[in-house]
Amino acid sequence: MTSLSFLGACNEVGSSAILVDTGTERILMDYGVKIEKKPIEYPEEIQGKINSILLTHAHLDHCGGIPYLFHQSQTCPVIGQEINRPLSRMLLFDSIKIAKYEGEKCRFGDHDVSRSLKKYQPVNYRKPFKIGKTTITSFDAGHIPGSSMFFLETDGKKILYTGDFNTEDTRLIGGCDWEIPSPDVLITECTYGGKEHPDRRNEERKFIEMVRETIANDGVAVVPCFAIARSQEVLLILDNYGIKAPVYVDGMTQKATNIINKYPHLLKEYNSVKNAMKAMNVKFVEHPAQRKKIVKKPCVVVTTSGMLSGGAVVYYLKKLYDREDCSLILTGFQVPDSEGDKLLRTGRYVYGELDLKVNMHVKKFDFSAHASNSDLIDFIEKMNAKKVFCVHGDNTKGFAKELCSRGMDAVAPCRREEFEV
Repeated sequence: MTSLSFLGACNEVGSSAILVDTGTERILMDYGVKIEKKPIEYPEEIQGKINSILLTHAHLDHCGGIPYLFHQSQTCPVIGQEINRPLSRMLLFDSIKIAKYEGEKCRFGDHDVSRSLKKYQPVNYRKPFKIGKTTITSFDAGHIPGSSMFFLETDGKKILYTGDFNTEDTRLIGGCDWEIPSPDVLITECTYGGKEHPDRRNEERKFIEMVRETIANDGVAVVPCFAIARSQEVLLILDNYGIKAPVYVDGMTQKATNIINKYPHLLKEYNSVKNAMKAMNVKFVEHPAQRKKIVKKPCVVVTTSGMLSGGAVVYYLKKLYDREDCSLILTGFQVPDSEGDKLLRTGRYVYGELDLKVNMHVKKFDFSAHASNSDLIDFIEKMNAKKVFCVHGDNTKGFAKELCSRGMDAVAPCRREEFEV
């Protein structure tokens, strides 16, 4: 009998982890952290040896705890799309550095990250592979380059774990693969359960209008983004609308962009990011001293972090916070009580010892890489699973209730809860 143990991301976003025990194999799907919590929150502990870790994608809420497992002497392979290895390396080493800077205790060290990366085994989309008696296939999740849904066939049962997914195309990548066999059990994220996204093209137009107004006023448009995928999509939007002002890329976005450019086949249009950067003559900020010159002239700065929780954006805020001719353009979700969320609510930027009343024009746009409520329902209905587990959302119980009202057998599991398949 196969069992599912839900170890994290239960009625919350972050610390994703699901253990599949077939009786002969123990397969862990993701092992992330919740970085907004202090101290950082991990999933439930893993007892005993596991046979493999399936990594859906390289975001810390899905990969950030994997080195901790190797610190605890796990030795199994980590399996996912190849791009996730360098992207995870970048984020995991950076998370150690940030923990030291903030005086937080990190449960793993550089050696544990290196050990986990050495065990990484890349797979391709739609190419089945086996772990013991279980056959597994990776399908494109359409969330970020290299994101996967995992389809498991074991003991006569079929299980689909979506990880994070998006059904709609963005400028960067295509939407998820819909041609997936119907599973018996579907484990779905529901980050935007109960919520709809605004029209994306309309968001782009309003975003570009704000950039152009800032440049026309001789100001600097600072665009904080998530380093992976969001930053590159913003570059594509700027290029598509013909922004002529100088464009700079700062912070971890530089490393992420270089990695993504090495996997052009994963993008909706081959080499699109590299071509856009060439067309706009995008410059990397390779030394902090460059920033002093950058802020003296009208330009666009695409930088980290997306929720203003450290990174290069802190410098730009310190220099520009009191300039009404400049703008701070947020491009994604702001976790409640994060620095970005507090700024939107109070008009003040509080980070460490900084407490600034921000007079820049501040606005948030929605360029989400997650399926909206209606897209989630469309996908779930198409999969036609006998049982649906709702995870990775702030309202998983409410979303599961909606699915039940539509005639589905859906449940929002609690941490440490185990179900037999």
